[in-house]
Amino acid sequence: MKFKIVFFVLFIAVNYNFFSQKSTFVDSKGVFRWSKNKEEIRLFGVNYTLPFAHGYRAINYVNKNHKNAIEKDVYHLSRLGVDAFRVHIWDTEVTDSLGNLIDSPQLDLLDYTLAKMKERGFKTLVTPFKVGDNGYPEKNFPVDGFSNKLEKWQTYDDEKVLQKQERYFTQLLNHVNPYTGLAYKNDPDIIALEINNEPTHTNGPIATKYINRMVDVIRKAGFKNPIFYNVSERPEFIDDYLKANIQGCTFQWYPTGLVRGNLLEMNNLPNVDSYEIPFDSKKEFQNKARIIYEFDPGDTNQSSLFPAMARSFRGAKFQFAAQFAYDPIDLAFANTEYQTHYFNLAYTPSKAISFKIASKVFHETPLGASFGKFPNNTNFMNTTLIPSQNLAIYTTETAFYYTNSTDEIPKNTNKLKEIAGVGSSKLVSYAGSGAYFLDKIDNGIWRLEILPDVIWVNDPFEKASLKKTVAFLENNDNEIEINLSDLGANFHISAIDKGNTFSGKSSAQKFKIKPGTYILHAKNELDIAISTQKLGNIKTNEFANINQEIKQIYVVHEPLKSIEKKTDLNIEADIISPTKIKKVEVVLPSGYQKTDNYVMEKSGNYHYKVLIPKEKLYGNSFNYHIVVYTENGTTVFPDNVAGNPIDWDFIPEKRYSTKIVKSAPIIVLFDAAVESENNFLWPNQRGYRFETIVHKIPTENTLNVTVNNLNGEIPDFTFKILVEKNIKNEIHHLNSLDSLMIEASSGTTKNQKVQIALQLNNGTVFGKVIEVTPKKEIHFIPLSALKAVPMVLLPRPYPGFQSYWFTSSSTEKFEKSAIESLQISFGPDLNPENYSEKQGVLLHKIVLK
Repeated sequence: MKFKIVFFVLFIAVNYNFFSQKSTFVDSKGVFRWSKNKEEIRLFGVNYTLPFAHGYRAINYVNKNHKNAIEKDVYHLSRLGVDAFRVHIWDTEVTDSLGNLIDSPQLDLLDYTLAKMKERGFKTLVTPFKVGDNGYPEKNFPVDGFSNKLEKWQTYDDEKVLQKQERYFTQLLNHVNPYTGLAYKNDPDIIALEINNEPTHTNGPIATKYINRMVDVIRKAGFKNPIFYNVSERPEFIDDYLKANIQGCTFQWYPTGLVRGNLLEMNNLPNVDSYEIPFDSKKEFQNKARIIYEFDPGDTNQSSLFPAMARSFRGAKFQFAAQFAYDPIDLAFANTEYQTHYFNLAYTPSKAISFKIASKVFHETPLGASFGKFPNNTNFMNTTLIPSQNLAIYTTETAFYYTNSTDEIPKNTNKLKEIAGVGSSKLVSYAGSGAYFLDKIDNGIWRLEILPDVIWVNDPFEKASLKKTVAFLENNDNEIEINLSDLGANFHISAIDKGNTFSGKSSAQKFKIKPGTYILHAKNELDIAISTQKLGNIKTNEFANINQEIKQIYVVHEPLKSIEKKTDLNIEADIISPTKIKKVEVVLPSGYQKTDNYVMEKSGNYHYKVLIPKEKLYGNSFNYHIVVYTENGTTVFPDNVAGNPIDWDFIPEKRYSTKIVKSAPIIVLFDAAVESENNFLWPNQRGYRFETIVHKIPTENTLNVTVNNLNGEIPDFTFKILVEKNIKNEIHHLNSLDSLMIEASSGTTKNQKVQIALQLNNGTVFGKVIEVTPKKEIHFIPLSALKAVPMVLLPRPYPGFQSYWFTSSSTEKFEKSAIESLQISFGPDLNPENYSEKQGVLLHKIVLK
């Protein structure tokens, strides 16, 4: 009885503010610190939104368990070495129409997520007030939450709405998480609050008044840790925000834009080279701590970007950064939560290991440190970035991480304690495509964790649907070779994850293995206690995976646009099937001899390739099908239908086709008749228009680009066309080419100055201004006449106050083989008096000759 009374008294004391926790503070110089030891806070992690909105509903759609999904994702995040969690609460799903907190499933899942994050050592930034509906990407779903039908601007000075906010904030902060036994206001791991998500103020004084009112509510409720406010969404009111009683400011960074609609394939390191704060020198800003509440290089799969962003954050004095948003493993097969973001340990392994590297960079880099400009800053501290190989490497005396295969030699193999990688290295040779982790437990004893193989079958950044699979995970049996001196050549392998009974021994360091968790031990005996002991913030026998059903055959193949006569044609494809593949052939359309079928050779789990000899390439195009033979019959692609093109009555609707062209010493960089929309990068400024004018004769097609004026803050309009693939496909011609040929006109009654430039993958740009006339003409620019010009950073980032121009630190001369895009601009060499006029150009072709 006495024990129960003591427990009750402690419960009341803790949760009713007698022992309220103040775990963090911001000092007079704006440094975010721990109260206990006064050390600087450095936290790096993710946003995770499964408890709410589409994430919550989608888990129901796919018949999964929410809490089990959360457990798997939090475990995987812990494997990436991150320690920060930021959540903006969908208040509309946890409140009623009066602002009262309600006992909803979403609130329960938020509590559960916070508890699971706490178990792994995560620290949380809570943003209580999102405002608005819960639909995206679906239609809105009816709920009673008080902000459900409100716009953000309606929440700052409407007294009735403000009172509802006060009621909600007070009840939320006093809400006791049943999984931790702590009220939010007293949880030391909720290290700060951000009042609301991305406010859209239109009046500065009202913004100050609103912020101070909400700060008073939060303090009266008993929350003592720092309070932050977003200053990057509407930066024009920065002076008004800084007048308010806040301890810090929050910012976002989407350096490659958002919702491009397809994978962005170029070197985007210049886009993440630095984070600029235009009001950094303001006196009132100096005592404010800085947080990145959301960031992501949207629409990319480059493994060099996260570490570079972490470096830039520390250079700009940020102390907390949270990527938006980590995809739940149970939903990542379709990427429906946020189409423009795609990040999950199992489904994006190279990107995930780069995030593990980024966490190290963020935690190790001193506040305000600078490492110069790209490309001279790709080797810094313990990290190396090699964008041409989609590779990031982190190596210290005790750790070795890599995002793709590398020949890098670790600093000290004898002192290594952890390895994380994708592909192969000097220490691990692996045939699978998933990530793996090696953690040293003791001399001659290592923990091995293998993630499943992954294959992308659709572009994850296209329009998403749960009916459309973008990637598959498979639990294949792959060969692995592990070269660690303390294990020797013939070590033992013992599975320890639940349901895994594998036991074996390596031969000359090699063995075959399926996804799971294993102990590698040099001696035959193994202490059974090892399988359940703690290793950092995980248990050694933990493993998280899903079983994904493959219901159809997928062929991932992009035919070559064109090939020159008397050249062999290499055809490659990635293929996955629900049943065993017996054979894959390239088959010519019906009517050809069966001897003209070409068997594709398999390499790895999914990759197939075949060389079509040049003697078989004749006519104007090479048309073909890919036929997959399984025990269920034959399937023909790209139609994805049963049958075989060699059958007399097979009638295909589609076929793959590669044009056969006469050899000529030119490389076509742009042709309006055939250009794909996916190759363009457009700015986000208003008042411009572009369209491809299609003629009955395709060779007469034109790209018409117009902009109303150049009256903005920067008198420039620039767009880009990605051409790196064009260069690689015909690189054998490159040495003989010495000029640019541009076929264009102004499209108006006046002449138009246009800068035509070539952007290289080292961040340098070389260009020249030409003057096009109303009449279509051909212009020649000798490559020797190109001069260095600034790069325009596209896609344009969020927030918009990031740099428009980038100047590379490279001193290298123009190198044709490094061309990655065309940069075309209105603005250079224009007289200011012409900025207010309409600018435009009709482009037909741009060719290297």
